Amino acid sequence: MMSATADYPVYADMQNVFLPEGPEADFSSDEAAFSGSPADLQERKLVKTGSVTLEVESLSAADSAIEKWCASFNGYISDSSSWQTNANYTVKIPSGRFDDAMKTAGNLGILREHSISTQDVTEQFYDLQTRLSNKKVMRDNLRKYLSQAKDVKDMLQIEKELNSVLSDIEFMEGRMKRLSNQIDYSTISVSVQLPYGKTETGFSFPDAGEGTRKFISNTVSFFLLCITSLFYVIVCGIPVLAVLGFLFWLLWGKIGLLKKLYRWLSK
Repeated sequence: MMSATADYPVYADMQNVFLPEGPEADFSSDEAAFSGSPADLQERKLVKTGSVTLEVESLSAADSAIEKWCASFNGYISDSSSWQTNANYTVKIPSGRFDDAMKTAGNLGILREHSISTQDVTEQFYDLQTRLSNKKVMRDNLRKYLSQAKDVKDMLQIEKELNSVLSDIEFMEGRMKRLSNQIDYSTISVSVQLPYGKTETGFSFPDAGEGTRKFISNTVSFFLLCITSLFYVIVCGIPVLAVLGFLFWLLWGKIGLLKKLYRWLSK
């Protein structure tokens, strides 16, 4: 970061607009924040999210109903997924219509779960807005200084600083856009599910034939496993037993080498 020194008199006024560098700068730091309107005089910025779980009789009918419900609040479905017995939707609703949308969501089916959460991002929003504004002041000043640069060294140093500021501005603008979208459009997660044991085409009863086949298959597999285990015991166990028997016969049995050795040592 350049400093306003006697070597660069043309940059002297930049010391009042320099901010922490890099996208990783902490936008919530009180020490780096610029003065602005008190939080209690600012418009509150809230991020609202809701979650609804419904039981429905038909997934296709629920899909159509959710689209109409969403459109009635000037919202849109940003993401959806469905399976044989349930489906999930991510719905974006203008924040001003969020409360009404949550109140009427239960009309789409039998309400099983319902939750609402609100996050106050007022300080974060205005802090970021102020920092972005000051970064743009830095950008304009650096462009002015670049046009007044007297030599290549000054020009390269200013260009380096300008590129860093432009990168920060791009990052802040992206973050501001995402935050503003979260504020302007609330998110409602809608989950719909069919009654237990029911599919889109009707109730799903257990398949007796399939159950019988599975029982027979499992029984056969069990007996095969037993036979295989017995085979391994015979193949591997008999040689082991034969070796142990031979050693016993050799050391303790008729020949009894260990017994003879013990008797010899006892004399």
